[in-house]
Amino acid sequence: MRNDLYSLMNEFNNMFYDGGYKGFPIDVVETETGYMVVAEIPGVKKEDIRIEFEDGILTLSAEMPKRDHNTKYLIHERNNQKLRRTINFGDIKEDEIKASYENGLLAVNITVKKEEKTKKTIEIQ
Repeated sequence: MRNDLYSLMNEFNNMFYDGGYKGFPIDVVETETGYMVVAEIPGVKKEDIRIEFEDGILTLSAEMPKRDHNTKYLIHERNNQKLRRTINFGDIKEDEIKASYENGLLAVNITVKKEEKTKKTIEIQ
């Protein structure tokens, strides 16, 4: 997938221009039936994660816990922005997308639609 020019441009947009959103690390693994996306989103409640699929694009987004603005931080490295990643998968079975979230890891299983290969005998006239 990384060799696909669209995916590379999508990754670039996620890093710099995705509406002020920050990204998070993901792995995309090919499976027998499609793909599995594993996203690392520690410190986020399951209710604050949103998964959407539209026009072949899977969007994962999360809302980090709000920071207390009255606290005087000496070091502040943890992310407190909205997070989002988008991945282009093309034609998949939308009704078979399954997700789970445990210990800061979001796993999304995606099944690819397989084209039905038909064999047709052509009659010669």
